[in-house]
Amino acid sequence: MKKIVFTIASRRLEVDLEDDFAQYVSNDLLKNKIIIDRDNDISQLLQLYLKSIHKEFHSEEQITTLLNQMKGSN
Repeated sequence: MKKIVFTIASRRLEVDLEDDFAQYVSNDLLKNKIIIDRDNDISQLLQLYLKSIHKEFHSEEQITTLLNQMKGSN
């Protein structure tokens, strides 16, 4: 487990994540210009969260489409 510390609106929040997932989260945050060791804007984090949920939504749609195609080919 790896601990990631966020500072949001001057509040320090700690989360424990599995090592691989922690690395993925750290890379994604940096890619989206979120700096872990400084105070972050709530609206920027909300936008990143919604972007992540949007990506998950499309992934689930693709999985459903593939499953339906597989059922149709049997």
